[in-house]
Amino acid sequence: MVASVLIPRRPVIALPFLLPPSCHTATLAPRRNQSSYGRTKQRLRVKPDASFGSPTNQPYDNIIHNPPSSAPSVYHTPTKFLPSNDARRALRAHAGVKSEGPEELPPVFKASTQKKYHLNPSDIEEIRKLRLSDPMMWSRWKLAKRFDCSPMFIAMVCEASPQKKEIQRHVLEAVQSRWGAKRRMAREDRQLRKESWGRSE
Repeated sequence: MVASVLIPRRPVIALPFLLPPSCHTATLAPRRNQSSYGRTKQRLRVKPDASFGSPTNQPYDNIIHNPPSSAPSVYHTPTKFLPSNDARRALRAHAGVKSEGPEELPPVFKASTQKKYHLNPSDIEEIRKLRLSDPMMWSRWKLAKRFDCSPMFIAMVCEASPQKKEIQRHVLEAVQSRWGAKRRMAREDRQLRKESWGRSE
């Protein structure tokens, strides 16, 4: 016969995490100290002033222009809000400032540029010859400025010459020769990450 062993159990009331929230929220709630309470109450104690509310003897609303305290300038108050006998109107007229009207405002969108089709096949051949003769001298921007066209059109007409690609390769090798071990490893890791983008890795 196996003897049964009785294990004493703790009462449920002794476990604080089993109590309802209403029983222990009072002990965990943050309380404001007396010093911070007095400081906050002092800041909020503002004396009433007549300018806080709207006047009762004025039946209509008005616009109140109250600029920040700074150096005075004639450009603070718009001309529309200035009286006809205000001295600031004369200052603005003397400075050459015009009142902005609906007809003087700038357009919302920029005017579309007119495309030019003024280059003929002979001009395109000259562009290619200049680009092949000295690619460092005749860059896309200089050719575009000379023939009055866009650099995108120059890139469409003629591609970079093998001479410029070779010069750029020598410049890149000279820059890479000054790299240390850490920079070289970082650039190799960057290249491996770029190659893994296309494979979704």
